[in-house]
Amino acid sequence: MWRFPPAVALLLRRSLASSSSLLPAPRCLMHALLVEEHSTTHMKLTMTLRCHYLCGSADGDEDEAIEPPSRDCSTATASIDLVDTAYVERLCRSGNLPDAVKVLRHLRYEQAHVGLHTFNMLLQHTAEANNFILFSKVFRYLLVSKLAPDSTSYVNVAKALQKLDDCELILKFVREILEITHDREPTVINRIIFATAKYGHVDKSLIIFEELKKDRSNLDVVTFNTILDMLGKAGRVDQMLHEVRLMEELGHPPDIVTYNTVINCLRRLGKLDQCKVFAGEMSERGITPDLRTYTALIDSFGRAGHITDALEMFDQMKNSHKPSIYVYRALISNLKKAGRFELAQKLSEEMNSSASDLLGPEDLKQKLKGKRIRNRRDCVSERI
Repeated sequence: MWRFPPAVALLLRRSLASSSSLLPAPRCLMHALLVEEHSTTHMKLTMTLRCHYLCGSADGDEDEAIEPPSRDCSTATASIDLVDTAYVERLCRSGNLPDAVKVLRHLRYEQAHVGLHTFNMLLQHTAEANNFILFSKVFRYLLVSKLAPDSTSYVNVAKALQKLDDCELILKFVREILEITHDREPTVINRIIFATAKYGHVDKSLIIFEELKKDRSNLDVVTFNTILDMLGKAGRVDQMLHEVRLMEELGHPPDIVTYNTVINCLRRLGKLDQCKVFAGEMSERGITPDLRTYTALIDSFGRAGHITDALEMFDQMKNSHKPSIYVYRALISNLKKAGRFELAQKLSEEMNSSASDLLGPEDLKQKLKGKRIRNRRDCVSERI
């Protein structure tokens, strides 16, 4: 751990003493930066002391950054930014969150580069400290930066909302996000809903969703699909079906993901008749079932003892999709339960003979990975 040279330390103490009497704000923070500069005449490394003064109002709601001395060395900018962010992180780890956020705001004022790691650290610590005012401020700074929040950022949002019981604060937070992202696709708010729902905060996700419904431009099919999946997993089937019907009214027709989500939920609950209804609706809309749709329907028919329907659906699937080992196993298991042992044996032999051509766990992982890559590309193009 390095220390200031004696002369620099003396200058720093004198600067602090004089600044406390000159600056009128009730709280002031001095950030001392040591920046490496190379002399053009002597190949010696010298250290230049730079002081940044940050002042905040007494209530801490708004902070004001006093402009520091101008940067007279363009080659030192990266080093300055690096020390700046390191200072923010040190304040954060020491628990001095208000001052850490003020320094962050100052860096934004100077258009300095702040890495996503620094933002996420501040989000984590403000969430853990249950200081939602500071948390929302940091998240706003992140959104207006050139950085895109990552999964860690959204997990921190979910943790912050977990401790928040004030609906008005949640709605204020949502409105601020919508204001910042009004000219973008609703990717940010969709991921907040997803992360919040994943951590089991169904009601808070619904509070956000109801706010989005006030303006159709605030949501899209992905928003609805996220809510449908959340409601289905929570067992709120009637509410899920209500939102499916509402999609059309709000100008967002269901897509293949919508139908797969609903059919899988109904399958788990043994609601075969409703599975058939949505499968028929898919066909009427001209939406071609994918492997996930077929797997859900075949398993649903088989569990209900509708073996003929399951086999017809299985043959239909093989005409357009390469079967997975999972759908074979599910159908064979259901045939055995229905007492159709000869047919189960025949399918088992067919599965074993074509095992190398069947989709297995790795193939399905690659399909899922491909979808995630496409989604990330879409998100990048949306930001551009």
